[in-house]
Amino acid sequence: MLPAPRVAFLSLSKAKDVAHHQAINAWHQLDHRPENLALEGVAHGERFVQTPELARTAAAAGDFTDFHYANLYWFDEPVPAAVDVWAEFAEQSFREGRRPDIDLLDRAYMDFFQVVGTAVSPTLRLNERALRFRPATGVIMIATEIGGAISRSALHERSAWELDVLLPALAEVPGISAAWALHSAPELAPAAWQAREAAQGTGNERIMRVIWATTEIDPPAVVLQRLRDHDPAIALSAPTKQPGATRFVGALETITPWQWDWFAGEGR
Repeated sequence: MLPAPRVAFLSLSKAKDVAHHQAINAWHQLDHRPENLALEGVAHGERFVQTPELARTAAAAGDFTDFHYANLYWFDEPVPAAVDVWAEFAEQSFREGRRPDIDLLDRAYMDFFQVVGTAVSPTLRLNERALRFRPATGVIMIATEIGGAISRSALHERSAWELDVLLPALAEVPGISAAWALHSAPELAPAAWQAREAAQGTGNERIMRVIWATTEIDPPAVVLQRLRDHDPAIALSAPTKQPGATRFVGALETITPWQWDWFAGEGR
């Protein structure tokens, strides 16, 4: 069996108009995503939506305040080759006139990440690679922005807290199957791709840490409320001496094909 992927790509996007949601989802889920999953080196990828109800319950700031969709792709080794193939397909599909997203979506945030830690529910016995393919009702995402001027000692302390305290606490919560700690790695982005595709502010000196926890059985909103109502919620509050500003704590639903009516009647 191949090893578990250690590099991910996360993008957040927003429909430019509420009337675009059907076209966005038909293109991405039925055309673009299948093509990406067929590429050599792309291990897996999934799409998620922040419905109006989920947006109202999220704590958000900065680049994470206004988005509808999240995409997460996992890349196998050798990562540079896999990313190059993936980036080339994005441009190839543009040349073929198969990138309607250019006129339909605004990119709120996008970047590459390296996996720095993993925790798995004690009820599961899957290997780490297989976890990427396990169905999920959605995800809990916790994003923290850390300025580039912090000391390595302070960053090290925060990293240890995430891996030693936060991830294990999340994995013990009923409804969470696995959780990953991701550290931004903008150096993995091909220069030509970044010039064409990257969102505003992507690739600057800041560090982003993202906790990505997949949910099962219960809707992600129920799992998030469980975190907020019970003892494990303590783990969501880093010690005040830890560096970083929380940019997002919220739930996202896995997108089901052809069930794209979350924004009907919304002016967003």
